[in-house]
Amino acid sequence: MGQKKDPEIEGMLTKYRSNLIKDLDSSIYYINKVKIISEKKGDNFYLSKGYYGLGYCFYLKGEIKKAQRYINTSIPIAVKSNNFQTLALAYNQLGFIKNNESNYEVAIQLFLKSLKISEKNGLNEKSIVLKNLGNLFLSQNDSVQALKYYNEDYQFTKEKELIAEQFGSCSNLGIILRKKNPDLALQYFNTALSIAKQLDHKKWQYDSHINLSILFMSNNKYKDFDKTISHLNAAKKLIEDIGDSSLYFLYYYNFGGYYYKKGQYPEAIDYYLKAEKIAQNPIISLDDKISLMGDLNTVLEKNGDYEKAYRYQKIYNKLNDSIFSVEKAKNINEIITKYEVDKKNNQIQLLNQQKELQEKKSKLVIVTSLLFIFILIGFLYFGYKRSQFQKRLRNQENINHQQEKDKLLQEQELKEMSALIKGQEFERNRIAKDLHDGVAGDLAGIKLLLAKENVDLNNKNLEKIQENLSDVFREIREISHNLSINNLKEKNLRNLLLDLETSYRKRNEFNFDVHIYPENAVDDISEPQKINIYRVLQELLNNISKHAKATEVELSINRHLDDLNIIITDNGVGFSMDKKGMGLKNIQERLEIISGEINIQSNTNKGTSVLIELKL
Repeated sequence: MGQKKDPEIEGMLTKYRSNLIKDLDSSIYYINKVKIISEKKGDNFYLSKGYYGLGYCFYLKGEIKKAQRYINTSIPIAVKSNNFQTLALAYNQLGFIKNNESNYEVAIQLFLKSLKISEKNGLNEKSIVLKNLGNLFLSQNDSVQALKYYNEDYQFTKEKELIAEQFGSCSNLGIILRKKNPDLALQYFNTALSIAKQLDHKKWQYDSHINLSILFMSNNKYKDFDKTISHLNAAKKLIEDIGDSSLYFLYYYNFGGYYYKKGQYPEAIDYYLKAEKIAQNPIISLDDKISLMGDLNTVLEKNGDYEKAYRYQKIYNKLNDSIFSVEKAKNINEIITKYEVDKKNNQIQLLNQQKELQEKKSKLVIVTSLLFIFILIGFLYFGYKRSQFQKRLRNQENINHQQEKDKLLQEQELKEMSALIKGQEFERNRIAKDLHDGVAGDLAGIKLLLAKENVDLNNKNLEKIQENLSDVFREIREISHNLSINNLKEKNLRNLLLDLETSYRKRNEFNFDVHIYPENAVDDISEPQKINIYRVLQELLNNISKHAKATEVELSINRHLDDLNIIITDNGVGFSMDKKGMGLKNIQERLEIISGEINIQSNTNKGTSVLIELKL
């Protein structure tokens, strides 16, 4: 049986919704009345709507902490009253907030919760979540996944005949196709503008004019500065009608882009600086702020103001590094994969349980058999002659003595290897610090000096050298991060390996995928195990990069109880097993320290497989 509607509260909700765009304070008044009346009537269904609505209003006002508090309060009340629509909206909005904070892992988990609730209960809120998932992947430059979710949303809104939701679907598809298929992008943008006008939704009309201004300003096929100005002026008129000053951010930002495209750098700077003032508003996303800082750095440098350009470059690097470190710590693709194959994982879990049960049965049979054999051997022993028994005893004593001697020698060798590796790590850390603090800083200074000298010379070769210096600067920073022991200590092995995966993907040397099963397989390993495993994998990947000429590399880590198996394979040219260089020797020494074993299989032109086994 569905929730019985309360006419009084429904009236308040209608007034709340109708004032969201034009009079936010009135919306807060009416939704607060919903909360108060619901509390008095003991109606948790409407009470959850009241708390969520207050949270949404305060989000629109830019009061993010207060918004999160109200939305979080709505969730248990919605669960208790089976208000699945409010529950889906709450998880979606919390995910949207986390996405704006660049906390992508938490954001995607919240979005997937909302999506699961929407699909299970046949809610139209599925469209909102699909849009947000597409936006998240687009911000990560994963246009393939973004396009997948946008297309799914577009098909869903068409099937359900959700006219309002189709606006967002068309806008998103236009944005992602703007460069690859400008003809289709223009068609989507015009459809979105038509829907916004049909619904008399001024904010959506503003969004459409902004998108069209960018298309006519940036795309070579449709470049038309007159149309750019026309759409920006239309956007300004809508901002005045809406009364939301934060909307001036994109207006100023795109006007700055217009002047930049025309080569009028002083005017571009003026508009970029106006946008910077509005960027302090917490509702402006961190991605937009980073983009603005990068454009300010570029236009100031082109205008010859190198001191200010350098200041904005530092702000850009600081913001970009903060997102870079967060991105590398998050395993977005793993979360999506886990969600999509949830049923398969349940089947795998059942198979594992059956396997464990079978192993226990097998162990019981083995133990019983061994016990019988031991008893039989015991009777045989008693039949031996005394002299034979004493001879065996003396031989065993000799063996034990030799084993003890070998053990002491092995421990001494391990101590020596540990000391050597500690020395290597110390030297790596010192080199990383010198690279970061010395060489990288000098390169940045040299780049600025070249830029300053090139103002009068206008030498294209010097500009190319500046670009090369920027590439070298980024590579040195990455090398410094990889060498530093501090970077290893701050993160667990799983995140370090995902960082490594991201790094190699950016280098485009080969396709590199990391698979860890289960996902917490390496979360509880010791610090020495973490550092040595990571250094071993670094060395193996370095060898592949230098010698293998591979196009596909895969790293798989599997754990069962205390057994950890690491497999790294490539489809490269292989190598002769008779030739083992210093790199493989270092790998073997590190594995001996953590009681690991390595097995390498390689054939010429047939790739290489490396298996590492160790007990945790």
